Amino acid sequence: MIRRWYAPYGHADVWRQSLFLLSDLVVGVGLFTAFVTLLSTGLGLAITVVGIPLLAVTVWGGRLVSQFEGVRMRALLGRRLVAWPAVQWEEGWWARTRQALGDGPGWRGIAYSMVMLPWGILTFAVTVTLWSVTLGLVSAPLWWVWSDAPPPFDVGGHRVTLDQGTLLWLSLVAGVLGVLLLAALPRLIAGLANLDARLAAALLAPDPTLELQQRVSVLTESRDASVASAAGELRRIERDLHDGAQQRLVSVAMNLGMAKERMKEVDDPKARELVASAHEEAKQAIVELRDLVRGIHPAVLTDRGLDAAVSALAARCPVPVELASDLGGRRLPPACEATAYFVIAEALTNVAKHSRARRARVRLTVDDGVLVVEVADDGIGGAVEGPASGGLRGLHDRVRGVEGRLRIASPEGGPTAIVVEVPCAS
Repeated sequence: MIRRWYAPYGHADVWRQSLFLLSDLVVGVGLFTAFVTLLSTGLGLAITVVGIPLLAVTVWGGRLVSQFEGVRMRALLGRRLVAWPAVQWEEGWWARTRQALGDGPGWRGIAYSMVMLPWGILTFAVTVTLWSVTLGLVSAPLWWVWSDAPPPFDVGGHRVTLDQGTLLWLSLVAGVLGVLLLAALPRLIAGLANLDARLAAALLAPDPTLELQQRVSVLTESRDASVASAAGELRRIERDLHDGAQQRLVSVAMNLGMAKERMKEVDDPKARELVASAHEEAKQAIVELRDLVRGIHPAVLTDRGLDAAVSALAARCPVPVELASDLGGRRLPPACEATAYFVIAEALTNVAKHSRARRARVRLTVDDGVLVVEVADDGIGGAVEGPASGGLRGLHDRVRGVEGRLRIASPEGGPTAIVVEVPCAS
């Protein structure tokens, strides 16, 4: 237990924290003097043109206080002071001057500089007092050995004389108190240093909530850019396949069709069979390529919007589909339309393959900037999210990628209903 009490003295923390608290006085005097001088000079010259730029530079210099204290805290306390975002300067010297004069972090740095003088005096005095009192009490028995008894003195009209025995007991009691205070000293210094760091963070660091909001905003913009980039790349691939490979296959199929007609005059059954087979394979390849292109990003979605694309899906579904939409041909952001389209496509595919439904219903509505997609059928139900590669799981991941919400209700025996909410600016 004794080792645990005095273990902090074996580490550098207590010495660094003490040095940090002692240096507060020097930092406080320097910052207070510098900013009081600059502010008074700038205000005194404010009536002239020179004073206003000087005040702007002074306020902007308040940001440097945060950087300086961040370095000092990191070197002596091992703590990080969150930095303010860099200033996005406007065009023109007058606009920049006004921007600097209204800079909140700069003014907070100046406020910190004003507070640091009294605070530095306090932390310096408390630190010096704690160390001097502790060392004085611990060394009291040594002073008894090396010192003579004091001469008699008066207390309240009474003559007091201290002999060596009394001094011995007093020095021993002081030594015990000093040993106890020596154990508590690192904790007291650490608490004062922590309070010092909190003061710096309160005045020099941005609000953690603001920092989190900025981080969320940056991540949201990054995600939106990634989604938009991926959607654009898919549209490019779709156009390349549609205008390139698909057209070439159509040309090959047409040539094979003409060759097939001419082969009727050739007396070679094997050759006619090969040409006919190649013709059928080419036509099948065209069908599969069209399905692939449609699955990547259908051209009708890009050209005519979600209403037309969903109508085409409903027309191709082998199960009768009732479609209701209040979009009225209105276009939505590409990522929003693509998400809704593929959700409906996958849902109708599941209806056709697994539900044994007689009819299905698709409904599209926009409510307060949120696209709501409802797909329901009267089938046998029992639809659940499968493994990571399953269709419903893929829908969930796609919707979550645009901060949407997907809900599935599919009890055994049916019916099944899928509701997707996709935020998008309409």
